[in-house]
Amino acid sequence: MASTLPEFIQQNYLAESNAALNSQIQLQLYATYIYLSQAFFCNREEVALENFALFFLTQSQKWMERTEKLFLLLSERNGFLTLGRIADQGRHDWFDGFMAMECAFHLEKTLNQSLLQLYQLANSNGDVYLCKLLKSHFLNRQVEIIKEMGGYLTNLRQLGAPENHLAESIFDKLTLAETTKEN
Repeated sequence: MASTLPEFIQQNYLAESNAALNSQIQLQLYATYIYLSQAFFCNREEVALENFALFFLTQSQKWMERTEKLFLLLSERNGFLTLGRIADQGRHDWFDGFMAMECAFHLEKTLNQSLLQLYQLANSNGDVYLCKLLKSHFLNRQVEIIKEMGGYLTNLRQLGAPENHLAESIFDKLTLAETTKEN
């Protein structure tokens, strides 16, 4: 049964916005969960891709921080937080770093699409604050990470992945090692 928002909620904050924020939060928690699982997969002894693991762990932490921003927004607006189960919708044994990175790339594209839909809803409802929050803390970063991951996948393919597992090791030691130092 869906809860309705009391009348004292801000004028520009609608039940539809509350539901959309809850859906976004749920998706971001799922991303946090997947990235954490990928980090531990890559850190396993038989996989041994330390910098892949650090990259995925960093992504998990970043999505948790962004999710906390949405928690605070709901709180500021006296909205309702509806946490559901984090569905086990994906695989958690990616076979290799390339497959994990490819999964992460598609996850980021899904997150981006969801954020764009949330932005469109906020814009159509005249919610300037949410639009600004999404632009400054989410959408610009999404463009960067999708471009970055696309570049990583291109580099891995040029090195011979997924067939050549040595490509992942080289990429892990050279490219991702530099990225994790910067972050």
